[in-house]
Amino acid sequence: MASVSSNIVINQPVEKVFNYVTAVENHTAWQASILEARVTPDGPLGVGSTYHYTTDVMGRRFQSQMQISAFEPNRKWSVRTTGVPTPVETVYLFEPVGNTTKLTISMELSGGYPAAAEAMVKQQMQKSLDEQGNRIKQMVER
Repeated sequence: MASVSSNIVINQPVEKVFNYVTAVENHTAWQASILEARVTPDGPLGVGSTYHYTTDVMGRRFQSQMQISAFEPNRKWSVRTTGVPTPVETVYLFEPVGNTTKLTISMELSGGYPAAAEAMVKQQMQKSLDEQGNRIKQMVER
């Protein structure tokens, strides 16, 4: 089982970064393949809330869901894929560094990939996490 992780410092306070990342209306801006996003149930976010996404992967539309598995305001937000044979959890950690925020995004790749493909999958996921962090930084620092 391989893991990937990405760190970035964002020149904004933790509260602003956390609120931006967890707000469903922002997901289409910082997650490249998401076309539409909504969350259920209505009301405040918390463990068990589910994000519903319409994504575009190689020209095809897919529906997917991610359930919040950890929600600690201004500290940690984790989401886990649902409805798939091998769920994947992505963890977002928010650390104050003076007036800035260190954002760490990490993911455990659950395996199930042929040995020859594992390195390529890890490389693609690393690139995806790095891109997410950079897009979040660009959007929050505006």
